[in-house]
Amino acid sequence: MNHSTKFTISLPAGEFQDLESICKKRGLSRSRFILEAIRLWKETKRKEKNARIYVEGYQRMPETSGHSEAWEKASVDSFSHEDW
Repeated sequence: MNHSTKFTISLPAGEFQDLESICKKRGLSRSRFILEAIRLWKETKRKEKNARIYVEGYQRMPETSGHSEAWEKASVDSFSHEDW
């Protein structure tokens, strides 16, 4: 069962008007808009974390010229069999 909780927030008047305008244009309730905003925020944070982990890993173990040569060879071998 999907349980919902009601809560109250305060926004500056201009931000509230923006919220109302966006909801009206998109045919969304305020609740749906807030839910989608939270999901988007969580997804953005997940992607930022993954990017940070990737960069940290790459900094700990950067590519060598041997890696680049191996990728180039694998690409040539793979793509040379394709009809272009």
